[in-house]
Amino acid sequence: MTTRRTKKLLYVKERKAKFAARQTTRAEILHVEEEGYITSDKVDEEEQRTVDLTQTDIKSSVDIFSAQKRFDLELPLYGPYKIDYTRNGRHLLLGGRKGHVAAFDWQTKKLHCEMNVMEQVNDVKWLHIETMYAVAQRQWTYIYDNQGVEVHCLKVLDRSLHLEFLPYHFLLAATNEAGYLSYIDVSIGKKVASYNTRVANGNGKCGTSIMCQNPSNALIGLGHAGGVLTFWSPNQREPLVKMLAHKSTLRSIAIDRTGTYMATSGVDAKLKIWDLRTYKCLHEYRTASNGASSLSFSQKNLLAASYRDVVEIYNDICDNESASNELPRYLLHQCSNGASASSLAFCPYEDVLGVGHERGFVSLLVPGAGEPNFDALEANPYQTKKQRKHAEVKQLLDKIQPDMITLDNSVLSEIDRKGFIRKQEDKRNNFNFVKPKELIIQSDKKKGKIGKRLARKTQIRDTKLKEFLQQQQLKRKKNKN
Repeated sequence: MTTRRTKKLLYVKERKAKFAARQTTRAEILHVEEEGYITSDKVDEEEQRTVDLTQTDIKSSVDIFSAQKRFDLELPLYGPYKIDYTRNGRHLLLGGRKGHVAAFDWQTKKLHCEMNVMEQVNDVKWLHIETMYAVAQRQWTYIYDNQGVEVHCLKVLDRSLHLEFLPYHFLLAATNEAGYLSYIDVSIGKKVASYNTRVANGNGKCGTSIMCQNPSNALIGLGHAGGVLTFWSPNQREPLVKMLAHKSTLRSIAIDRTGTYMATSGVDAKLKIWDLRTYKCLHEYRTASNGASSLSFSQKNLLAASYRDVVEIYNDICDNESASNELPRYLLHQCSNGASASSLAFCPYEDVLGVGHERGFVSLLVPGAGEPNFDALEANPYQTKKQRKHAEVKQLLDKIQPDMITLDNSVLSEIDRKGFIRKQEDKRNNFNFVKPKELIIQSDKKKGKIGKRLARKTQIRDTKLKEFLQQQQLKRKKNKN
């Protein structure tokens, strides 16, 4: 703030932020759809709380098309299940711990493929399109297409426990039992980086208990024993951020899509909301015993948390300004037959929460969870096969290099002056060692005046070039001496 240059930079950033806000406000005119919500007619009476509403009550109050999005899948033999939605929210991927893998269009209930890999499945993840997905099996990580055919076996990702895919960088990140964080570029099939997290867990190993990604800057967050939380980039061997989130082992992490807020839960039965701009704790809540086993943010900042067989959804938990430490519960659901929830995921652009548990999968209706207006050039739920092919080519052309993953995104909009000067110096130093090409000029008229004139010019040019090279050799000899 003291220097004039710093004041000018801050003024320019503030002016750009105001311009972006004005443009966003103008673009909101095109957003004709509004998000849904649940309100109570009698706010003062406790009987009219939204948390007392069941899925049966919500299903009976919505239209037929929305009611079809509420369904259960009873799969008691191969659980617990990991789930994942595509970026456009149209397709669903299920992965059972005992080897069951299924991919289908959950809205039309059309099954793409279903198989049993006859091996333990630790995690599943969609790639950049709905025709390819990755499965972290007991020994290796495999990539399958939507017909269940094995496309590739990634032996560099062995004994993987968690998977995360960075869609703008085409990077598949995985952590294994030994504590190594590896990055694979799926567009070229090349290993980008592999680092050891060097944080020991309670068993003396260097494993990581949980994993998530920050959608705003593509950093990978890892939770370790002792409540330590680290953020990693493929460009550095050391974590960019290392913080003590809880006094006990972390159980789950979730970051909203803007990269502003983060929710963490630990074994100490506490749920904390963090501001990632300052890395300070905003709110701290007391939860059930052992804390939430899984957390997930929706596009409208609803937070879902699972406590054994109970799934709770909180509204305005990040902007809660009340002094009380009571959780702002919005909805509550209890899984059938006491099945413990193992994975939570909000469906993009839909008011739906997917819950994978020990006995299958359940789709819950959560009004106000999804973004009602979607960008068809970014993620189109109704895209055709031709549009999908064009979108895949466009994604490859707009691919971001891994070395651009940084903690502060504002650095990308600035000029790398030091790197530019370094490249210019290297180019200038290497120019002296380049052998010049021979200049040969052939003329048809060798005996005329024009031919003699061209020959004289060529001779003068050659003599000047020889003198220049001799001077450069003398300078190098003097510098060596």
